[in-house]
Amino acid sequence: MASGKALLINYIKKTHAEEINKLKSQNKQCKVGVDYESLNQYLIDQTGKDFWKHQIYTYIDQMDEYFNTGNVTLKLMNVPEKDNLHDLDATSNNKWISTKAMIKNITDIRADLKTACFICRDCGKVHYVEVTDPTQQNIRPAFCDGMDCAGTTKSMRFNKDSSTYRNYRLLKLEEPLELRGGGSTREFKAIVLDYLASSHTNLKVGDVVDVCGYFKIEPIKSRNKRDAYEFLIHVHNITQVEDVFEDSRISEDDVAEIIELSKKDNIYELLWKSIAPEVYGYENVKKGLILQLFEGNRPSNDTFKTSHMDRWTIHTLLIGDPGIGKSQLIQSVKQRAPKNITISGTNSSKAGLTVTTVRDELTGTWTMEAGVSVLADTGILSIDEYDKLPAAAQKSLNEPMEQSCVSSAKAGLHQIMSARTSILAGANPKYSKFDPYKLYKEQLDIPESNLSRFDLIFVLKDDVDKQKDSKLADALLNKDFITDESEILDVDLFKKYITWIKANCFPVLSRDAKILLREFYVDTRQTAMQSSDGKPITPRDLKALERLTIARAKCENKKEATVADAIEAIDIYKEALSGLGLTLATAGELHGVYSNDELNIISDIEDMIIAKMNMEGKSLSEETLKQLKIECGLLCHEKGIKREGIFDIAYSNVEKTL
Repeated sequence: MASGKALLINYIKKTHAEEINKLKSQNKQCKVGVDYESLNQYLIDQTGKDFWKHQIYTYIDQMDEYFNTGNVTLKLMNVPEKDNLHDLDATSNNKWISTKAMIKNITDIRADLKTACFICRDCGKVHYVEVTDPTQQNIRPAFCDGMDCAGTTKSMRFNKDSSTYRNYRLLKLEEPLELRGGGSTREFKAIVLDYLASSHTNLKVGDVVDVCGYFKIEPIKSRNKRDAYEFLIHVHNITQVEDVFEDSRISEDDVAEIIELSKKDNIYELLWKSIAPEVYGYENVKKGLILQLFEGNRPSNDTFKTSHMDRWTIHTLLIGDPGIGKSQLIQSVKQRAPKNITISGTNSSKAGLTVTTVRDELTGTWTMEAGVSVLADTGILSIDEYDKLPAAAQKSLNEPMEQSCVSSAKAGLHQIMSARTSILAGANPKYSKFDPYKLYKEQLDIPESNLSRFDLIFVLKDDVDKQKDSKLADALLNKDFITDESEILDVDLFKKYITWIKANCFPVLSRDAKILLREFYVDTRQTAMQSSDGKPITPRDLKALERLTIARAKCENKKEATVADAIEAIDIYKEALSGLGLTLATAGELHGVYSNDELNIISDIEDMIIAKMNMEGKSLSEETLKQLKIECGLLCHEKGIKREGIFDIAYSNVEKTL
């Protein structure tokens, strides 16, 4: 019976010889994929034994040498996942593994020896040493084997020009968020060589990847840890997972149950009622959270590099008085989201949210490490106590919230990382309790530029109402507020439902739904412009409504988003506005739009400032500034305008023109 190596050689000759020869003639680095399933079936047909019984992985790295492929490398593709990253330990030494991981950190492309050339100073004999591991030390030959030569290690001169080199990169891998048990994970170092470490392999921090290769225990290359060891994965092949929501835990029976569930008339009600059933009320808030979980349609060419790509993530902000269920709602989403990171704003920084620069442990050089908005890519980042984040940290989220990526230039490094992440934030008002008689902006420690990027902003108020309070007290004391279990979905099924729908359902807007959204947008803007204090909605609002409409259709696994879906999206959007004290005619205030009255006052104040500067010079006295601010306040009061910062805007405009 043919050996495993012979079978592998025969298979590659049969299926890839022509391709290898063609690519070799191009004289450039490239990869030939050897399909695992096809190879495995060939082995079974020939011998009745599969890939693992033949231990084919022990020969695959020798194939490049056997076929003299040059710059062409042979790599196994589509190897099924058989190992959990967090289960690997000392007992896995020298084991060939296949697993799924997320890239937490990656160095830039570096060069290291592939074949080292040494020349004996005594006799001139040339020695070539194959370097199998870039971290390998003491590669210099111990002695010269030349005839009648007594040369030792000290006699060996390294010849850099006759040596050959290869690319390598070091990675930190950890278990993807959706596969972590209890949210905990472990980090593992990995090394990729040659083609896998070249620019042709577009690996990025935050990517979810399939990895196969050898798991080994290596000495730590450190002066302070000479007797210490660490785990190192020698990667045979690494490929990005095209669909991070592909979940092997979803069986065919699960799919059948999901499809049957989607046909229920009350599936939408089942979904939103399953969000924090222990929290009484907040129907529209729960509906908004459901739409955030389903989000809009990811494009087929799902890449953050696409310049014309529309955002499909939905961002939600919950503003509420303490103790009324805000955190419970966030925690409920955390439990049901297929991929989620939850943090608190009280102990988070700008670097932790986006990207940080760290010194690599092995090389001593600087590398970039992903923050939570990148690690939660294609999932949800939940931030409780959002108002406790520093303003700079909140503004740092502007880019991932709008552009779905994080770009950074630090320590001589420039990198763009994918952050297709939905943000769910919970914040308290400045003075603990939300005051309906004050502007919402006066009560939030959130920059306007960041606030405008939320699709839905819900205000959860603890209103004192005798009748309502009586009903709530009865419900709490009698546990009536807990919905019957038959009326909510099991958490595991809920998660699988979302996972499968997001990967398989991509509804398009129907013609009538497009017309409805268009007319709503046009009519709302016209209504706003007819009033001197109107602030029309912007295209950003229209795109938000489109995403919400698509998400509503996905709840029911529809191929087309209908008028009913658009109406539901508009109703939720309007309900969110009303909590902020805004109407459709003034909704543009969220995006920094100014009414005609405000623009006129700004213009009048600018004229006043210029007149004073002509009299006193560019540097106005404190007394003059105080007087101008009083006059600005009087003008605003006369027009019934409560917006903050009018004077500062006028003064800034004047300074820019001077």
